[in-house]
Amino acid sequence: MKLFKSLKIWIVAVLLCSPLFSLAQYKFEIKPFFSYFRDIRRWEIAANYITTQGTFNGVIPMYGVNNLYLGDTTLKRGIMASPGFGGSIGVTVPFAATGHISVWAFTIHAMVNQYKWTDLNVAKNIDNTAKIPTSRLNASSLQLGIPVGIDYKIGCDAIATKRLKFCAAFGGGFLPHLTFTSLDSAINSIPPEANIGFNPYVKAEVGIFVGWCVKVRAMYTMGNVELMNSGAAVNPYTDGPFKLTANGHAIFSLILMPFSHRFGESSWYNDYDSYNWNEKLN
Repeated sequence: MKLFKSLKIWIVAVLLCSPLFSLAQYKFEIKPFFSYFRDIRRWEIAANYITTQGTFNGVIPMYGVNNLYLGDTTLKRGIMASPGFGGSIGVTVPFAATGHISVWAFTIHAMVNQYKWTDLNVAKNIDNTAKIPTSRLNASSLQLGIPVGIDYKIGCDAIATKRLKFCAAFGGGFLPHLTFTSLDSAINSIPPEANIGFNPYVKAEVGIFVGWCVKVRAMYTMGNVELMNSGAAVNPYTDGPFKLTANGHAIFSLILMPFSHRFGESSWYNDYDSYNWNEKLN
C-alpha cells in the first residue's frame, strides 16, 4: 500500500510539473539584462506627433454692447495646443519570457517634443461669447522627457526574429519630463519658465517586419503640470495674472528599428524551430 501510495504521489507530481517543463522548452532565452543595451538590433528611433490638452486660468477683460469695456473678470477654460512634433530614441530590454514568442520587457526612451499655444488671452463678451483680442498672446512649449515603463511584447521584435512578420505591445509607466514654456509675443520682461513633471502613461503599438521592423505607437500621459504662471498683468495682452497648465498629452509615433535587419532566422519556411533546436516544426 505504501508503494502504491508513493507511486500515486509521484505520478501526480509528474503530471503537475510536465506543463512547466514543456513551457520551459519553448521560452525565449533571456540574456543578462545589460547585454541588451549593447544589442543594436533592439534600438529604435521614432517621429512623434503630439496633441496637448491644457487649462487657462486668469484675469481677462469683459466687453458689452458696441465693444464697450465693462471691467475685468476671471476665467478658467480648457484649451488645446496646436499639434506639435518631436522625436525619440530608445531600447527595449526583455527580462522575463512568457511563452514561445512573447516577453515582458523594460523600455526606456529619450524624447523631445515641441508644441504651441495660441490665443491664450481670449476675452469675453457679456453674452459669454469669445472675443479675439487685437494683441494675441501665444506661447511655445519644449518638452524633454525620458519615458520609462514595462511592456508586454509579442511577435518579431519581442524575440528578434525575421520569421514572424507582425508584432504588438501593450504597457505603461512614467514620464519624467522638463518643459520649457515661453511667450512668443515681443515681451522681453517675461522669461521662459521651466517646470518638472512626473506623469503616468499607457501605450499600445503594432508593427510589421518588411526587411526592417516598422511600428506605430499611441501613447497617452495623464496628470497636470503647470507650464507658466505670470504672477502679474502682461500688458497689453492680459489685464492680470494668468496660469497655463498642461493636463495630458496624446503622442502618436512612427517607429523604425534601423538595425532590425540583423534579426535572426531567415524566414517562416525554415525546417527547424530555433526556439527549440531539438525539434522540427509541425
